[in-house]
Amino acid sequence: MHYRCEGVAAVISAAISLAACGGTAPRLVVPGVDGDYAARVPDAAMWQALAAHAGNEVMSRVEVVKVVLDHEGEHLYFLQSRRWPIHYDFARNFLSTPGMPVASHGRFNDHEYHDADRRFVLGAITHFLDQDVWTFELFAGDKLTVPETAKLFGQVRDAAFFGDKLRYRPVPEAHVLAIDQVRTLMPTITTDELFANVRYMPLEVGDAFGTLRIVPAGQAPPPDLHPYDVVVLGTQPLELGPVAAIITDELQAPLGHLAVLAHTRGTPNMTLRKASEDPALLALAGKPVHLRVGSNDYAITPATPEDLQRVAKARAAKAPPLVLDPRDPGLLALAAIEPDDTARFGAKTTQLARVARLTGIVTPRAFGLSFHAYLAFLAANHFDREIGALLADRTLRKDDAQLRARLAALRDAIEHAPVPAVIVDPLLARIHAVLPGAARVRLRSSTNAEDLAGFSGAGLYHSARVDPQSRDDVERGLREVWASVWSYEAFVERDYWAIDHKKVAMAILVQESIDDDDVNGVAITGNPFYEGRPAVYINAQARGGSVTGAAGGEVPEQILVYTYERPRGVERISNSSRARSPLLSQAEAIAFANQLETIHAEFVDEAVGSARAVDVEFLIRKNRQIVIVQARPYEMKWREDRLRGD
Repeated sequence: MHYRCEGVAAVISAAISLAACGGTAPRLVVPGVDGDYAARVPDAAMWQALAAHAGNEVMSRVEVVKVVLDHEGEHLYFLQSRRWPIHYDFARNFLSTPGMPVASHGRFNDHEYHDADRRFVLGAITHFLDQDVWTFELFAGDKLTVPETAKLFGQVRDAAFFGDKLRYRPVPEAHVLAIDQVRTLMPTITTDELFANVRYMPLEVGDAFGTLRIVPAGQAPPPDLHPYDVVVLGTQPLELGPVAAIITDELQAPLGHLAVLAHTRGTPNMTLRKASEDPALLALAGKPVHLRVGSNDYAITPATPEDLQRVAKARAAKAPPLVLDPRDPGLLALAAIEPDDTARFGAKTTQLARVARLTGIVTPRAFGLSFHAYLAFLAANHFDREIGALLADRTLRKDDAQLRARLAALRDAIEHAPVPAVIVDPLLARIHAVLPGAARVRLRSSTNAEDLAGFSGAGLYHSARVDPQSRDDVERGLREVWASVWSYEAFVERDYWAIDHKKVAMAILVQESIDDDDVNGVAITGNPFYEGRPAVYINAQARGGSVTGAAGGEVPEQILVYTYERPRGVERISNSSRARSPLLSQAEAIAFANQLETIHAEFVDEAVGSARAVDVEFLIRKNRQIVIVQARPYEMKWREDRLRGD
């Protein structure tokens, strides 16, 4: 059933209809003259008058025009989308009349996206500039049928000058699953097909000054990269020390270690296909540059040495506070570890312990080995004195080669030193008591200098997988984890943040090894693309691949589950490049989103502000059980053009 405006015998135009019903008429857009909408898009000039250069889309370099079909009179509105980025605002201002009121925003969304008797159909046209592809699409949670969508698609196509190029991009899950039907009714392009041709992708927007360093494909980053280098990486490394900005040839995993480190540091980070071979960049190699990474485009221009000096003086990273309690609390089971035990067990262990106490959420069987054991090991082998001497030698900060050599020698000594029986004997007994039947055990790093608010330390420290029946193997694993405190990468990262090395200590999360997983992934309990459209963002990869340590060009499954509405809207941004079918079904994604909301509520005080979220690592076992293996604070950062969405 559609809404009707009684007393109007014939409708000539939307403006006349609204005036007759008592509503306020929107102004027509004329190129060069401001307005609110157009009934057609006859040429490029009209498109530019309407289009928003959106920075809150999941792909970059796009122009967007919102579309409203009002079944009352079958009027089609192409919105001036810089002024009216939200469908509801346009409808409320211009299409609400005494006889046909537009409801509250919540009721409007429930009805107009979900119900068969809706008055409005709400969509968007997107122009992907790099590919010159035009698409029409619906919101992920829209329940419009495929035939009804095809009908609207035809109306939009007939009203636009680019109609012969227009393709439908299926976003609602039901349309993705009905792709064969969709293709029979409309010319179609899938998200995967679009994603494969992306040339530019910003991961962390911002500005940076530095010396441009280009690392060709196939080569590892050189050891002399500095915090004031803008680095172009032909091949992505698993780890990278502090730099001024990052440009990669290949698509990055959005929640991989490289991207998370850049996010934590506030380092501008982008993908530009074949950047390491770009003549414009090669001409600037070795010279000071200014890089701007924007939501839709980038710019790199020459800078001066004075620019670099000014930025170097202005940067003063704030050191996150470290807490350290050297007392021995015992080998506490995960569920017995309290949130304020970070000073004894490190953030990784205490934060997973918080998750372990939540109803309906699965974590590995585990317990904690405290900082006390690490400090006792150092003292027993006199490494505390050696570390003190190393830190007192300020000349090492000016000589990378010598610093690397001293740290390598320290790690080698730690990895070959005896572990006191007073540490190993109770540890082995506790493993057999808490983790009976575990074929393998993981010794996971849990320092007091990682997983902190504003400093993730992602990928800096090592974990080890050991045979719990072998004393020698368990000792090997302990030494390997403890030694990673003094890797060059971790040392330089801490220096960058002015963290006091003398206060850094390594606890260990001792857990069963989950070896029957089919899927690994990372999720963020927020929407990095739109502040105004709350969601959880899930990245998943098939076994054999990795989200956190993805190889260059490896695309994870990316899913947004919108959490502000019922039923949940699910948008698949990309499918896994390693899988032929979805890694998480729609039902699994929604169920997991509910778990993520529970975790979010445990960690985030909403009164503090919406910019706080949680970064959650997970595994999916062969029996489809989701196991949470890590949770840590994550700060959402949005530029102005991502602060609002519809």
